[in-house]
Order: sequence, then structure tokens, then C-alpha cells
Amino acid sequence: MPPRTPSPSPLPLKHGRVYDHPAKRVAAQFRRGRDELPVCTPQQLRQRIASGEYLVIIDGLVCKLNGLVDKHPGGPLAIMHMVGRDATDEVTSMHPREVVEDVMPRWAVARFAPDDDSKFIVSYRDYRQLDQQLHAEGYYKCNYGDYAWDVARYVALFATSLGLIFYGHPTVWTYLCAGISTAILWQQLAFFAHDLGHNGLTGRREFDLVLGICVADVLGGLSVGWWKKNHNTHHIMTNDVDDDPDIQHMPFFAISTRFFESRYSTYYQRVMKFDAAARLFVSLQHKLYYIIMCFARYNLYVQSWSYLLLSDFAPYRRLEMGCIVVFVAWFSWLVSHIPTWQHRALYILIANSISAILHIQITLSHFAMSTESPDPARECFFARQVRTTMDVLCPRWFDWFHGGLQFQVEHHLFPRLPRHKLVRVQPMVKQLCRKHGLQFMEFSFIDGNVYTMQWLGEVASCVKAYNAHEKQAAAIQTAAGRA
Repeated sequence: MPPRTPSPSPLPLKHGRVYDHPAKRVAAQFRRGRDELPVCTPQQLRQRIASGEYLVIIDGLVCKLNGLVDKHPGGPLAIMHMVGRDATDEVTSMHPREVVEDVMPRWAVARFAPDDDSKFIVSYRDYRQLDQQLHAEGYYKCNYGDYAWDVARYVALFATSLGLIFYGHPTVWTYLCAGISTAILWQQLAFFAHDLGHNGLTGRREFDLVLGICVADVLGGLSVGWWKKNHNTHHIMTNDVDDDPDIQHMPFFAISTRFFESRYSTYYQRVMKFDAAARLFVSLQHKLYYIIMCFARYNLYVQSWSYLLLSDFAPYRRLEMGCIVVFVAWFSWLVSHIPTWQHRALYILIANSISAILHIQITLSHFAMSTESPDPARECFFARQVRTTMDVLCPRWFDWFHGGLQFQVEHHLFPRLPRHKLVRVQPMVKQLCRKHGLQFMEFSFIDGNVYTMQWLGEVASCVKAYNAHEKQAAAIQTAAGRA
């Protein structure tokens, strides 16, 4: 068994450098003693999990993560969903290489030895090779110059909003334009905050996260902590009816008839009831989609405060609450300079409603995609992300509007890859999909909307049949009771 504590002195030089960091010393010691770890079979794995151990397979190692669950930056659910599974690709895609190579080995308790009858996931080896290639060729290194135009755009939009409110003629059109400028500013800032939440800027988790809080909480009034907890779960359990919060929008939307079964949400820890209200909204969801999206941002405010006030897991709770108070203060001060309450209401409504563009962009890549795995026990990370995600085509000059995240397939496969480089990775991913016979889905923004509306309409049309079936079943049960 390898030592569980770092040695007091640096290890000898390796590849020209000294392992003087405690985590690296432990990892170096571990690599020398990996073969000394006991072997764990699938049956033993299940027995140990049943006894209360949170065991996850990472790169052939059985890692016990009981001590990490309550401290994991991405939230406890990100770990819980991987218990008993091979999470090599999920861990590698969501964490810096030093975490996988130098930190995770500290949690290893055994070497995993699958038997002939086990159905553990077998990943595409060339997907991992592509990830290594992207690292070797510098794709993961952020080019800060890519953000120059982004920052200029943020400043221009913010200045436009301020200029219209402070110096514009007090008319409906002035505050309508000011609201649109603010909405697009929030939409664009969301892409930057997204990068920071994935540690895609500097790669330093705490620095990127605190900067993300300063951007999203102070300028937009939304909690990055809530988003990170939600978004990490979405990346790991993409389009899973029970586990992915990004597709759990009952009673307003159901992208699968499986929601008719009143499924239990592991994220929200409640039953998503398919009650009378849900049946009404879902039956009209293809007609109400854009209207409901206009109010989606208000829901994010509620989710943010619910997370900060009620969640057991909120690492930066005080900082975020303070930053959102700052947002409320400066935004209220800005609105106070609008002379009439009617114009104030117009500006607030437009600023929050036009932000629906962002929510449409996000849902477009998943709402019409598969929620059913052909082989849940063996489907690998690469195949699952391609099956559940869609790219959006747009002209290169219009990339800024989608933030580069129209390449959602590529983003889901390589979440920490700087979004400005996703366009260069797309041909490689397409080639890999062709090699393995996987369907790569991409539509223009217009066609993607049409495709999504058609799918929502198909699910909506099933509500009528479901209601008829329920009435028939109730009638049969009533008749049987009388008999």
C-alpha cells in the first residue's frame, strides 16, 4: 500500500524539475506503488458501495471519494452520479490535467479488474487521443487577445444603455433601445461567466470563480455558484430525464413523454408532478415556448436566491450575496434616473425579456435531442454527448452573437477548451463521429428552432392521448370496483 502522506523532502529530479508540491510528491510516490494496490472486482465494488463507500473508477483505479463529496467544487451530485461507474472521461473533461494526474491518485484504494461478464463502459480510445492532441498542440491555452473584442463589445453595450438612460430623450423608443442594449449585454456577459465557471480563462479555479462572481453576480444579479452546481450536473448527465436539471422544466415543458410519469428529480429532490397544470402547459408548449422564455430570467433570480439562502452547498455564499446586493443597488440607482414609472417598467421588462435569446440558444442544443440511451450500461461519454447535443450553424461574422458556444457538441466533449477555439475542433469531432458511425447533428439557427418546435409539438400531441388513456383506465377501475 503506498504512503498516504507526503514525504518531508522533495523527490529526485524527473524530466528536469523537482516535485516539491505535496500533491505531486504523493502522486509520484503513488505511481511507483500503483501495482501494490489490491485488486477490486465488479462484485467487490458493488459490495463496498452497498456498505456506504462512494467508489468511482478513474483510469483503472477505484477511488474512494467519501471525503470529497461535501467539498467538491462542482457540487456533491457530480460525484454521486458517478458512483459505481467508470468516470475517467467525465473527470478528465471537467478537471485540469494536474487534478487527474496529481490529486485523484490520493483517493485510490484499489485497481479495478473487470470480469468477462461485467458491462462497464468502454470508451473510444481515439477520443482520449484527440484530447491529448489538443493539449499537446496548445488548444487548451487561453489566448487573452480573443477577449479583446468581447470586452469592447461589453463596454459599448453598457455605455449605450447608460447614455440612453442619462442623456436620451424620455420616450418609449429611448427606453426600449436601452432595455435591448442591457439584455444583449447580459446575454454576452453570460458567455464570459460561462468560461470562468469552467476555469477556461486562467485555469486557476478560485481566481476564475471569484472573477465569474464579480461578472455574473455584480453585473447580472445571478449566482455563479448556483449555475456551476447546475451546469456541472448537466454536463455529466446530459439530457437524462431524472438527473439533468437543464431539461427539467415542469410544469411548463416536457421534452419526453417519460415526464408524463411524474418522475423524481435527483437534482431538485422532488417529484415533477404531471398534474393538471402540467398537462395544460405541455399540451401548448410548442405555442408558448417563446412567451415562457421571455420570463425565464426571472426564474434564474429565484433559483439564485434559493441556492444562496437554502442550499447546504454554497462555498461562496457571503461573497455572492454581497455581490448581488451590489447589483440590486446599482441597477436600482440606474432605473431611478428614468423619469416615469411606465418607462421604468418598460425598461425592466425589455431588459429581462429580450434576454430570452440566451435561453433559446441554450435549450436549442438539447431540447430536441435524444433522452433515451440505446445501451445505458455501456454507452461511453463521447457517444452520450454526441447523441444528446446539437450544433448551431451560423456565419463566422456572427459567431460573437452565439459566443462561440453554438459548437455545443465540441463544448460538451471538451468543456474546458476556450470557446473561441471550438470552431477549429469541430472538423476533428466530425471525423471521429464518422469513424464510429455516430450521427452529428447541426442546424442553422432558424432550422434548429423549427426542429425544436416540431419536437415539442410531437410531445404536446401525446398529452391528449395520455389523458384519454387515463380516463379509460379510471373507468375500467371504477367498473371493476362496482362489480
